[in-house]
Amino acid sequence: MPALRLSYLNLPVKLRQCFSFCALFPKDEIISKKFLIDLWMANGFISSNAMLQTEDIGNEVWNELYWRSFFQDIEHDIFGKIEKFKMHDLVHDLAQSITEEVNCCITEPIPSNRIRHLSIYGRKSRVVGSIQLQGIKSLKTFLTPTSHCSPPQVLKCHSLRVLDFQLLKELSSSIFRLKHLRYLNLSWGKFEALPKSLCKLLNLVILKLDYCQSLKRLSGGLVQLKALQHLSLNNCYSLLRLPQHIRMLDSLKTLTLFVVGKKRGFLLEELGQMNLKGDLYIKHLERLKSVMNAKEANMSSKHVNNLKLSWERNEDSQLQGNVEKILEELQPHSQQLQSLGVGGYTGAYFPQWMSSPSLKYLTHLELVDCNNCLNLPLLGKLPSLNSLTVCNMSHLKYIYEESCIGGVAGDYTTVKFLLLEKLPDLVRLSREDRDNIFPCLSTLQITECPILLGLPSLPSLSDLRVRGKCNQHLLSSIHKQHSLETIYFNDNNEELTCFPDGMLRDLTSLKRLNIRRCQKFNLSESFQYLTCLEKLVITSSSKIEGLHEALQHMTALNSLELRNLPNLASLPDWLGNLGLLQELDILHCPKLSCLPMSIQCLTSLKSLRICSCSELGKRCKENTGEDWQKIAHIQCIEVQNCRTLFGGGRGGGDGGGYYVSSPFCFQHQ
Repeated sequence: MPALRLSYLNLPVKLRQCFSFCALFPKDEIISKKFLIDLWMANGFISSNAMLQTEDIGNEVWNELYWRSFFQDIEHDIFGKIEKFKMHDLVHDLAQSITEEVNCCITEPIPSNRIRHLSIYGRKSRVVGSIQLQGIKSLKTFLTPTSHCSPPQVLKCHSLRVLDFQLLKELSSSIFRLKHLRYLNLSWGKFEALPKSLCKLLNLVILKLDYCQSLKRLSGGLVQLKALQHLSLNNCYSLLRLPQHIRMLDSLKTLTLFVVGKKRGFLLEELGQMNLKGDLYIKHLERLKSVMNAKEANMSSKHVNNLKLSWERNEDSQLQGNVEKILEELQPHSQQLQSLGVGGYTGAYFPQWMSSPSLKYLTHLELVDCNNCLNLPLLGKLPSLNSLTVCNMSHLKYIYEESCIGGVAGDYTTVKFLLLEKLPDLVRLSREDRDNIFPCLSTLQITECPILLGLPSLPSLSDLRVRGKCNQHLLSSIHKQHSLETIYFNDNNEELTCFPDGMLRDLTSLKRLNIRRCQKFNLSESFQYLTCLEKLVITSSSKIEGLHEALQHMTALNSLELRNLPNLASLPDWLGNLGLLQELDILHCPKLSCLPMSIQCLTSLKSLRICSCSELGKRCKENTGEDWQKIAHIQCIEVQNCRTLFGGGRGGGDGGGYYVSSPFCFQHQ
């Protein structure tokens, strides 16, 4: 601690205050970098200068503390930027010792009325309603993760600069008394509207309303908040419109959602003079009355990092013939864009700017419900494209077009993640079925692409996930993917009955295999080749009556999950040959009545879970069950009678681990 204290004393004065403020978080807390910088800014610890904005100053301060090893265990977002971090326990102790009673992360009653910054975490937060705050007249920061830990007296602390009030059902109209408030977080609120008195918070700089999914309207008086710089409305799906003339918020730098209206004051032209950056989702573009409205938005001047554009399908567009020109006019600043999502676009082709090499920082692209487009943009020209998602494009036949009109397509040399979903006409990844189009592709997800004839050789592919209808051509092409480590099959109800001969023979790197909700799937001789497989999950198949003898060759297996197999009647005696098996889950297998004697040989088995196997559960009852002596050596045994199906194994849903690596989530998806 003396050495750490010396490191603290060597900090510049402005950094000392920023560091000591971190005592507000509990030990081992994963802290958001942006959240911390926002709190510094709201409390006046950092401010802008002639050269840099406040956020940039905050970033420099954070970096300085990180370089001096006060922060550690950093986590990056999908764009490679530092998003989260932690503090070592000893460093946290140092911060607490410095702040004494000024900053308090409460787990016990408040020790002093000298508290300036207060946060409430953990189990004690459930009884915080009894905390008395009246005596703390100079409280400036109040953070709490849930609404039931928010004592009503906090609205009487009139010196507050920061108020984190999440999960509220209703916000009191007395909020206007907090005249010094600069940061207000009401995320996950259950309210449909906010009190008009909130519009009297003239010093408010940051207002967060993320995930307020019942929020339908914002008061028109919100435009009076001239100090407001950041208005965050992520996932406010029910919001019908923004306040009229939102351009009057001339200090606004971040506006995550803009709902295009039909009347003056709600049109897209409101964005024209606004100097926005960060995330921006423009919704209801079908309401545009002219191409000029799109041009007046002046999108090329916006320093937006993540842009999402959507046309709703439930309204008739007045400009069906001009929609291509509208998207052309919505071209963002090319030097800033990192991710782009286009949803519900009704044009027949995409504009050239979407495939321009000038988009040198664009790493994520998502195209959803663009049903009139026959081709994708020339995405091979994008120098940094890392992730591509294509969904609900009913006429698309190829992802890659060798003979595209308008120039050479270029191979997708940088793409590592590819999601293809609901593409009923997709035939192949490329028209000429060439190999090496995706030389760096590591993750491929295919959902409901029923006529996809197969895959080219993908030398870097390690993770393949197939969901919905597929054909034998696709299955037969899997043997070419020699780098595969993980395969998921999900909801292939009719087509997937067994693996074709030779499909698994060359998959020498395969470690994880999941076969979920494939009702007619049965095990076969081909499993003998999976000598490196470490985890096998088989769920929801009515064909499996026993484990095929080929499975005994999977000697590297350490996890086996058998779920919802109504006709599985017995487990083979050779199960004891799987000497590395550590986890065995048997769930919803009602015909399975006993365990093989050889299970006693599984000395590495640490966990056995049995659920909704009534007869087997009785036999495995502790001390008294007939099979208890077979399993008594296992460290962790769970025997339950579950009424409903579990999710997909430990910590997952039965969706088979499907995920979308995308910063967007279109509402109509």
